[in-house]
Amino acid sequence: MTRRSSSERRRRVGGRLLLLGLMMMMVEAASLEEEPEEVGGQEVQEEEEEEEEETLDPTSSDGSRLSPRSSWLLFRRNSNKGDNRRTKGSRRASKHGLPGPPGPPGPQGPPGPPAPLLPQQQELIQKLKLKLGDLAGAVCLHGDRPPRVSTSFFSRLLRAASIPRRSLLELQPFGQPSGSERSLQRGPSFNSSTGRYTAPVSGFYQLTASLLIESGDRVQVRLRDSVRAAVCIESLCQSNLSVGSVMGAAAAGGTFSILLTGTLYLQAGEYVSVFVDNATGSAISILQDSLFSGILLGV
Repeated sequence: MTRRSSSERRRRVGGRLLLLGLMMMMVEAASLEEEPEEVGGQEVQEEEEEEEEETLDPTSSDGSRLSPRSSWLLFRRNSNKGDNRRTKGSRRASKHGLPGPPGPPGPQGPPGPPAPLLPQQQELIQKLKLKLGDLAGAVCLHGDRPPRVSTSFFSRLLRAASIPRRSLLELQPFGQPSGSERSLQRGPSFNSSTGRYTAPVSGFYQLTASLLIESGDRVQVRLRDSVRAAVCIESLCQSNLSVGSVMGAAAAGGTFSILLTGTLYLQAGEYVSVFVDNATGSAISILQDSLFSGILLGV
């Protein structure tokens, strides 16, 4: 009985010591694993594996007896297998040294597709296209019309014309331009024998008449005595619009001038001519070289 009780106590004490040794070795191994590995860690690991193989070899010792160290090594060996396996990253130093500075930027790539236009931009583009179309159409229509100076005339009274008292006279005939005055003649629309200019196209015409008038002495002068000159359309000075001027008569005779200038709108085929109304008590004369001219301003 005494031997059995003493052997049981030894076994209990040995088991407690074995458990205490395993716990101390686990704590020591955990502290060793937290330290960084050195360059010669692979050689140490190989030596430990050889020791583990020698320790865990059943032929080297009695299989029924296991030391605390062999138990720990067996536990450590089997803990890094299966799902518990841990992979260690490579801690070898780079053979190329430290990284260098960044290189220069690469070439610019091809441009991407244009972004879609906004609705406001599309509306502005459409309006611009319409305006350009209208402008182009206006230019084309203007090209079909006559040029700005397509017709004009310049002529002088061929000989002096006498106008009796209280009478109206249409001036004629006019002579053909000569010398530098020919450059002012555009088109055959002026009839020099009748003194009438016929509008070839409808438009605005600038008309001018410069008349030199000679009158004799008057015994009696009335307030209403005057000389009126006008450029009339279709010989209708009263009903149609005309360009006119009035000059009062003086008691002393002499030479004076009347200038007529203005713009009239003529329809194609209408003619204009110069009329002089002598409202005095004596005859007057329209001298030679009195002028009559006109030019088309526009349609």
